[in-house]
Amino acid sequence: MLNQRFAIRSILCFLPLLLAGQVLSAQRTVNLLRASSALERGTVAREDAVPTAESFTFDRNLIFFEAMVDGAPGKFILDTGAPTLVMNTRGQAAAGSNYTGYGSGGEVALSDHRVAQFEMVGRTIENYWAIGLDLRNMERRVGQRIDGMVGYELLNDGELRIDYANRSFRLLPSERSPTHGQATPRAVLRFSLVDHLPIVRIRIEGKRYNFAIDTGAGSNLVDESVARELALEPTGGAMNIQGLDGRAVEASIFSLPTPEEFDGGERDISLVAMDLSHLRENGRELAGILGSAFLSQYTVGIDYRRRRIYIW
Repeated sequence: MLNQRFAIRSILCFLPLLLAGQVLSAQRTVNLLRASSALERGTVAREDAVPTAESFTFDRNLIFFEAMVDGAPGKFILDTGAPTLVMNTRGQAAAGSNYTGYGSGGEVALSDHRVAQFEMVGRTIENYWAIGLDLRNMERRVGQRIDGMVGYELLNDGELRIDYANRSFRLLPSERSPTHGQATPRAVLRFSLVDHLPIVRIRIEGKRYNFAIDTGAGSNLVDESVARELALEPTGGAMNIQGLDGRAVEASIFSLPTPEEFDGGERDISLVAMDLSHLRENGRELAGILGSAFLSQYTVGIDYRRRRIYIW
């Protein structure tokens, strides 16, 4: 049993979006899991000499793909906001392995979850301690089965290439000058890691702000204080956000012109404004989170080895 405590920053969003006087019912999730340190959890074997593409479905701005767990197929979310492999316990955590994490506004129950074998995209993980978390509320919100999430520790030895247009991703070796379909990236962004999170510094109105890149976030977020500082324009929309602790808050939606670092993207980014002060750790203030709602207009490469994000 692991005795390490994890800080879980996870927000589930139920979204009635008000636009042009109409009520549009939808569901969104924004998930950000924080770990205080890396742990030795098991052995990861890279099997494919030629990286293969893994197809995915894109539903509610989340990347769903199939992996094998202990010989059986399962449905997982590709989530750069997760520290490692997260398994849905559905309330069946093993006795004696429970510990406490922290969600937005309250505590959440975590557990150690032993996985004998996990297989995805030519990689096999054996005898691995995953994080166990009850994701049944999230399953109800997205309307489909979720067996878990795949995060940083399974992705961090090279480049994660996500081709949103063709609904596929690959785990590639790190290259000095990568191409996609013989094209060089239209933009290259440096990032730093805070724990496992890729953080980019974006220039907005002459000042730089830190944003996390989180493929497991179905909506983009901005800290309320940053929205006020930048005098962001409200869209008139609102989102009801409910945390894992059950607390719901009503959050306004704002519009931000696409920063020059993401050349060629949509003119504006829609962001949900909320208090992100609980994500200000290790001396790093987080202005917001860019999720797949924004990233999906590009092909995105996240090279963990070289600390580069490539945009095509």
